[in-house]
Amino acid sequence: MAKDNKAEKETKPAKAEKNSKKADKKKKKNNPFKSIAAFFKSTNAERKKVVWPNAKETIKNAAIVLVVTLVVGVAIYGIDSLLTLGMKQVKSLADSTTVSAEADDSADSDADIVDDDTAESTTADTTTAAETTTAESTTAE
Repeated sequence: MAKDNKAEKETKPAKAEKNSKKADKKKKKNNPFKSIAAFFKSTNAERKKVVWPNAKETIKNAAIVLVVTLVVGVAIYGIDSLLTLGMKQVKSLADSTTVSAEADDSADSDADIVDDDTAESTTADTTTAAETTTAESTTAE
């Protein structure tokens, strides 16, 4: 074990030296032009590795995309139609419930509203008839 402890002590200073060298490298600023050149070199190397699909693979992939798009579109249309139908049912149920509740609560007030509308239309008809009579008498003279 004594030998192991000595080995550990010897490796620790070596690691410290490596860490200090890394810190020194970080402190030094790199030339920006060298960094840009390295970037373009690596980009060009990656570009050369690209494998383009042939025409048959491209057509196959395009067909797959179209089929999946159609399937998803039909699924969305179906769900939308079902939800729309459901909302129409809920709305009609709510309207029928509201109308029947209003009819039970205020049957007399509905009659008053109808009477008011009839009175207004009768007044408008009377005015129109009076204007027509005045216009006829003026033309006759």
